[in-house]
Amino acid sequence: MCRLALTVALTLVLVSSARADEATDLVREADRARRPADSFVWKISITSQEAKKAPSVDGFEVFVKGGGRVFVKFVAPPRNVGRSLLALGRDLWIYLPDAGKPVRIPFSQRLVGQVANGDIARADYAGDYDATLAGEESVDGVACHVLDLKAKSKEVTYSAIKYWVSKEGRRPVKAEFYAATGTLLKTGLFDNFKDVGGHRLATRLTLTDAIRKDRRSVLDYGELTVRDLPDKYFDKNYMRTLD
Repeated sequence: MCRLALTVALTLVLVSSARADEATDLVREADRARRPADSFVWKISITSQEAKKAPSVDGFEVFVKGGGRVFVKFVAPPRNVGRSLLALGRDLWIYLPDAGKPVRIPFSQRLVGQVANGDIARADYAGDYDATLAGEESVDGVACHVLDLKAKSKEVTYSAIKYWVSKEGRRPVKAEFYAATGTLLKTGLFDNFKDVGGHRLATRLTLTDAIRKDRRSVLDYGELTVRDLPDKYFDKNYMRTLD
């Protein structure tokens, strides 16, 4: 009897481990639909709208290199030119010309509209969250795996994410983003997939406030250049050269 119980327990452990590995693989593959290469430059425009207000548009040029290095240059509107963000792993700094030196800030801080700093300065869900399979569900007719992502540290953008990844192609479809209190902050929809450089990429992300549905930000990922980037782009001293 004891041997049977031990066998059952071992089997459950192996099944649980296999499911954890599958969940991690799903998130890692979905990440590939959000970053085309190890080193690239992507121009992103963010259109934010609230109720009857006129929409605002912000532009960014995002430089990404392996090792969790991301440099974000503000390019529009004109009043923001000269500002920049620098992410080195799970550390993030902002440079404001008036401040004179980079200041450390959290990824969770609002950048513009419904967009947090981490939404454009870090896209490593596989590295930042522990994933578990939570079931299956269709989103707008697309069959998806549903995953629960729990933050590995307090430094990441969200404490938890409920994530829908398509069964076919393993692409990101939908996400719900949660605060540490368990409060739903906003919902994200990934779409407008295009073949870019041999990769099927999501080129649009729509973020909608969980309470005020009229508050929405649309991230459009435009011109993409895959190229090697110099290390100097990812140095805090370089941030000042844009002033």
